[in-house]
Amino acid sequence: MFKRVVCILSIIFLISSCSVWKKTIRFLGISKKETIENNYSIREVDQIIQSGMSYKGVPYRTGGTDRKGMDCSGLLFRIYTDQLYQIPRLSKDQAQFGLPVSIQEAQVGDWIFFATSQANVINHSGIISQIKSANEVYFLHASTSKGVREDNLYTKYWLGSYVKIIRPFKN
Repeated sequence: MFKRVVCILSIIFLISSCSVWKKTIRFLGISKKETIENNYSIREVDQIIQSGMSYKGVPYRTGGTDRKGMDCSGLLFRIYTDQLYQIPRLSKDQAQFGLPVSIQEAQVGDWIFFATSQANVINHSGIISQIKSANEVYFLHASTSKGVREDNLYTKYWLGSYVKIIRPFKN
């Protein structure tokens, strides 16, 4: 009888320790199979995207964050501020304000970053606004030549400049 109790307790310990081990691996970021949950509800993401879409056509202006003109990080900053969220203002800081996700795991509301200069440094950002198919992932951004607009990630220029996608923190 004693051996059975010890055996059962040992099995319970092993199962629970495996669970603890898996959680530890996930916490440390070692596991590649984990899914990053969205901190924003579907309704919140819809409101953020609707706010962003209301700025379509606004001209590009370096450092701008209003309808007179805005740059790419200013667009993200403005649409989140419109919804009473606080996020970093600069692209380089925005690029660290979330957890990375792959292109295949991208969702509407995720932030996307590019290196469009030869320096290979993140200098452009946007927000994924719609996903029509695996090869039609649209993002809203402030283009230096055409102002706030949507573009498909899967074009030669944007895919060639792509650096990463993150799922932003909720603040």
